[in-house]
Amino acid sequence: MDDSRVRKASDLLGALLSPEAAAKADAWTKFFSFWNRAAGENLAAHSRPVDLRNGIVFVEATHPGWIQLLQMRQTQILAAIRRAFPELDVSGIAFRLAKDPSLPGTAKIARPPEPIGAEGRSSEKKRSSVPNASTSVPNAPSVSETIGKVEDESFRSILSSLAETLGGSGDE
Repeated sequence: MDDSRVRKASDLLGALLSPEAAAKADAWTKFFSFWNRAAGENLAAHSRPVDLRNGIVFVEATHPGWIQLLQMRQTQILAAIRRAFPELDVSGIAFRLAKDPSLPGTAKIARPPEPIGAEGRSSEKKRSSVPNASTSVPNAPSVSETIGKVEDESFRSILSSLAETLGGSGDE
């Protein structure tokens, strides 16, 4: 094969795309790579912008806890985006849980089925939808045991701090 036939991918894309489309693609690349600075390294490591429609930036996070932390910083993040990209006319941010279960920290919760009695109904009494403080689940792990199983060090630290704020570790 002749070396004159070998082309770089960027050359091929440049030939296929108009200069306007290439400039727009470059602008999008800059916007999505800006997320690290807008959200901060720690939050950006667990989230990513996935779309921008009608002035709303859609952001996916790997865990509901990261969404909550992003929401607490939403005003600062939005201001940073508006300063850096005024032409996008961003008016808000919408957060959602990442759909990709392979991302670290994505919740994978499975409920065990309720036992079925002879009549075909659940053998357990109907539980209140809002448990009170005296309700306990037998053989359930303690709060500190649950927090100890969180792999992400920074998130584990945040959860530990939250448990202390809410009245101790919950190990009674």
